[in-house]
Amino acid sequence: MVIHRFVMPLLALALLSAPGRGMLLAQATAQDNRALQRRAESLRGEQRLSEARDVYRNLVDRDPHDYENRFWLAKLEGWTGHLASAESLYVDLLAERPEDYDSRIGLADVLIWSGRYEAAQAHLERLDRAYPGNAEVLARLDRVRAIRHEPPRARWQMGVEYYGDQLTGAAPSNGGTASIAARPSDALRWSAAAIVQQKFSQTEARAGGELGHRLGRSFELHGAAYVAPSAEVLPRQTYGFGLSTKLGAGLVLYADYTFLDFLDAQVHQISPRLELYAGPHWFFSGRYGYASTRFDGLTDAVGNHAGAVSVGYFYGVSNSIQVFGGAGGEAFALPSRDAIGGFTAHTVGIGWRQFLTPWLGLTASYSHQNRSDGAKQDSYGLGLVRRW
Repeated sequence: MVIHRFVMPLLALALLSAPGRGMLLAQATAQDNRALQRRAESLRGEQRLSEARDVYRNLVDRDPHDYENRFWLAKLEGWTGHLASAESLYVDLLAERPEDYDSRIGLADVLIWSGRYEAAQAHLERLDRAYPGNAEVLARLDRVRAIRHEPPRARWQMGVEYYGDQLTGAAPSNGGTASIAARPSDALRWSAAAIVQQKFSQTEARAGGELGHRLGRSFELHGAAYVAPSAEVLPRQTYGFGLSTKLGAGLVLYADYTFLDFLDAQVHQISPRLELYAGPHWFFSGRYGYASTRFDGLTDAVGNHAGAVSVGYFYGVSNSIQVFGGAGGEAFALPSRDAIGGFTAHTVGIGWRQFLTPWLGLTASYSHQNRSDGAKQDSYGLGLVRRW
């Protein structure tokens, strides 16, 4: 008992010393923060938004680096009408984590509530490119377009295109394509096309389609099949499949394989491609292609490498212009028997899309190619697009 009377006062004195007081204060602060956190979450769940906002303000003042508390403060500032404060908080959050989906959606809501529909649309279109088919993004984008008297995202699209090319020493080639595409759901898309081509005194038809299925937010599987029975210039059968995935920061990676079965040759192609969307207007693309061609009657296959880069600019809602260049054994046109296995080339070109109304648009393209066999080829196309 005597020891107890002496030890307890000494222990109390130790705890009240500077290190002891610091430890007690830290424990009290942590307990207080946990209590405030529980209070904030409870008020948020009870929809007592103004009170919850004030508690989150207190929590952020205590720890300005806590991302989750700053996010919920931004949410509550927006929900209670403090839009300038909410926008500032979201901007700071996205500066720290540029690809945070929830903060990007939150900023879109604040821009809409502020009546800044042009900025909201540009922000949502960037988000749509990062998360194509996302229901939350598309619902907001359709709402903004309706407010701005623009059509919602089209579910159907139909197109017709004329194209031609002129190869040194040969008669001009002409052709046409009719296509239809649909997106019956946010996860599924398909297209079908019929093609007629007149080349080297041959008139041939080709038909087929493509199918894409989105797996979650970041992946899409796609496949294609085309047939041209009895063709001599076009491939008689074409099959392909691939995968695309978003890598973050506006980057999209594509990896594709294609098989082309010509009258007297079989071609296997692989073509990875990387796209970068930089801001609301610019996009860049780089693609590598390798083709292995085996001609009937020959033992060894012919291998060709090709590469291409392009730079594009979006303007308006759906309009774009794109320039590209490439080198290697690739024709940058419809697959054709004369364009496989036997040459390399340098190609430059331009593509343009302009919607005259929200539903009706024009497309145009041109490319010039210098081949290693001394020939030159000019290819061109003009199309009409109707969507609804």
